[in-house]
Amino acid sequence: MKKIVIVDFGGQYTHMIARRVRECKVYSEIVHPERFVPDENTAGIIFSGSPKSVTDESMTSVKFDISKLNVPLLGICYGHQLIARLFGGKIESHQFREYGNVDILLFENANLFKGLEENQTVWMSHGDSVVQLPENFEVTASSTSTPVCAFQDISRKIFGVQFHPEVSHTKNGQKVIENFISLCGIGAEWAVENYIDTLLDSIRSESAGKNLLILISGGVDSLVALALCARAVGTERIVALHVDTGLMRYEESKAVMTFLHELGLANAQLIDASDKFLGKLKEVTEPEEKRKIIGAAFVETMHEFLASHSSELTKWMLVQGTIYPDTIESGGTEFAGAIKTHHNRVPEIEQMIAEGSVIEPLKEFYKDEVRLLGRQLGLPHELVDRRPFPGPGLAIRILATEGADKLSPEETMQAYMFSKQKEFESIILPIKSVGVQGDDRTYRHPLLVWQESGTRFQWSKIKSFASLAVNLQSTINRVIWSLYPVTETLSVRPLFIDKRSVELLQLVDNIVAEKTADIADIWQLPVVSLPIFTPDGKQCFVLRPIVSADAMTADVYEMDFALLEEIITEVQKIEGVGYIFYDVTTKPPATIEWE
Repeated sequence: MKKIVIVDFGGQYTHMIARRVRECKVYSEIVHPERFVPDENTAGIIFSGSPKSVTDESMTSVKFDISKLNVPLLGICYGHQLIARLFGGKIESHQFREYGNVDILLFENANLFKGLEENQTVWMSHGDSVVQLPENFEVTASSTSTPVCAFQDISRKIFGVQFHPEVSHTKNGQKVIENFISLCGIGAEWAVENYIDTLLDSIRSESAGKNLLILISGGVDSLVALALCARAVGTERIVALHVDTGLMRYEESKAVMTFLHELGLANAQLIDASDKFLGKLKEVTEPEEKRKIIGAAFVETMHEFLASHSSELTKWMLVQGTIYPDTIESGGTEFAGAIKTHHNRVPEIEQMIAEGSVIEPLKEFYKDEVRLLGRQLGLPHELVDRRPFPGPGLAIRILATEGADKLSPEETMQAYMFSKQKEFESIILPIKSVGVQGDDRTYRHPLLVWQESGTRFQWSKIKSFASLAVNLQSTINRVIWSLYPVTETLSVRPLFIDKRSVELLQLVDNIVAEKTADIADIWQLPVVSLPIFTPDGKQCFVLRPIVSADAMTADVYEMDFALLEEIITEVQKIEGVGYIFYDVTTKPPATIEWE
C-alpha cells in the first residue's frame, strides 16, 4: 500500500501529522530518522518538528541523500529548517521568537497553498529561522518577523513551512496537508475501520487469560480504557481500583464509585490512601519530584492491594488509560524533549511496561479520539465530555515552595521595562511554572499584568500583549492577567501540599466549576493555587480556562467579563482567598497545567 512517511525528529506534534494524513484516508507511518530508507511504497515524506536546533553541530538528520529523492518532501518547523540547511541555506537563532497564532501572507506561486486566500493565521513554535534560501528555492509565505515562513523547489516537489499545519489552531492547516498529499499523487486508499474491534482483539491477545487491574481516576481516559477491557474480556476478570489520594476534586471519589457500580463492576473497590500520598508529598516543592512520588505511590498502593488479594489475583496485568500526549510530553520517543513526567511514565511503571505487565489500549490516541471511542462504546455524555483532570490531581495545581525565587538583575530590568508598556502595568513574579517552547521543556517565571481601573477591557489586546511579552522576553513562559488593578504589595510565602491547602483549592475549584459548567467551549479549566499572598495573608489563585481538541495545543478561552467578575466575587467570599488571576497564555509556550 502506498503511504506517506513521517520522519520523527522528536517534535511534540509528530503523531498529529500522522493523524491529519489518515484523516485524508491515506495511510501514514512514523519512522526513525536514522533508520529510514525510502522504498517503492513511499509516496511522500514529511519531516517533523524537533526540540533540537539545526544550528547545532549535533543536529539530528537522515541517512539518505534528499537531493536524490524522486517523491515529494515536506518539512515542518525543524524539518523546514533542516531541508534548507541540507541544500546549503542559512539558519539563524533570533531574539524574537514566535509562539502561538501568527498572521502570514501567502505568495501567488505557492503550489502547497492552492485554494487558500493570501492572508492566513497559522500556529508557530520556533526560535530559529531560515534567513537565506538554497539555490533554486523560492519563498512562498512570509510574516512580519519571519520573511521565510514557507519555501518551495517546485521542480523537485520540495516544500517547507515554518508553521505547524497539523495543529487545529492553524485555521486551514488540513488543506495544506491535503495539497501536499495531492502533489504526492496518492488517492484516498485507506480508511480507519473497526477501530474498536482491533482494540478489543489487541486487549484479548495481550491479556492472554490474565486478570486485569485498572486504576480509575475518574477521567475519560481511564473510563474508556475500562469500558474497552470490559467488552473485551468481561467484567468478571476486571478489578477496577479507585485510589482516593486526597488530591481529588470536591467529592470526586464518591462520584467515581457511583459510576463504577452503575457499570456493573462487582469488583470495583475504593482505597483511601490520602494520608499516604499527603505524607509522601510533605514539604516537596519540585514539580518533577512531585509527579514521580505520586506515580511511585500509585504503584506501591497497587502492589499492597495485590498482596492482600493474592489468592484471588494470581495472574494479573495493569491497565492504564495512557494517551499519546502523556507519552510524548514525558519524552517518550528517542528525540523528544521531556516536558513533564506523567504519573503513568515514572520509572516503576516503565519497568513494568518493559516486563510486559502493562496494557495501554489508548496510548496511540489523542483526547478527542478517546472521546469518540467512548461515544461508540455507549458511555454517557456527562462522562465522555467531562473536563480532563490530571492523574496527579491537585498536587500539580498547588505551587509548593519554601520561598521566593530571586530575580536576576536582568529579570529585574525586564520587569521594569515591561511595567512601562502602554495600557498595561506588570511585574514578573518570583515563582516558576512549566512551559513548552520550541518543542522543549522550560521552567520560567509568569508575568502578571493588569490595566488601570475604569479601562475598557478587550480580549484581543490582552492576548496580543501576552503573545508579545512571551516572544520578546526569554525569562518568562506564561502571562497572567488581573481583572482588577493590583494595588497591594504581593509577596511569596511558604506553601506546601497538606490537607489545608488541598481543601482550600477544592473549595475554589468547585465554585469555578459550577459557574462555568454550561460553557461547552471550555475544554479544561485548571485552578492553580499560588504561593502569592496579600499583606493581610490572603492567598492568590489563577484560573486557566482553555480551548483545545487534543491537549497538544491550546488557546485562551475569552470569558465574559461579567461572568469573571461574578466568579471572583463568589470565590473571594471563602476565608483566606485574595486576588484571582486569569492565565492568558496559549500552549505553546505554556503547558495547560502549571506543573
